[in-house]
Amino acid sequence: MTVPFYDNLEATPLDGLCCLVEVERVYGLDWGRFDDGHWRRLSGIYEGLPGAVRHRDVPWWFGDDEDVPPFLRASVEPPGLRVYGVLPEADWWAWDERFRAAAEGLPTRAW
Repeated sequence: MTVPFYDNLEATPLDGLCCLVEVERVYGLDWGRFDDGHWRRLSGIYEGLPGAVRHRDVPWWFGDDEDVPPFLRASVEPPGLRVYGVLPEADWWAWDERFRAAAEGLPTRAW
């Protein structure tokens, strides 16, 4: 089973910022079915993704400042894992592909 997701904002090119896209995607992880092992696995997935910034409490990749692209960050929200950022389009697609492959088997919700 693949990790379901929906886009609040599809990869959208930004005016004046060469080759950067703004993205906002929600992955349908089912927090109510997560146990301690799932949370540890998710944390390990974060660390293994391209561009990981390890010194933050909130998961960040490619940078750690929303005012200075590139950056990508994640937050746990009621519908799932919300990922938002501004980064090169190729980096986004590579990150997304790696995340979905690594997250395979985590508890998900059906929409």
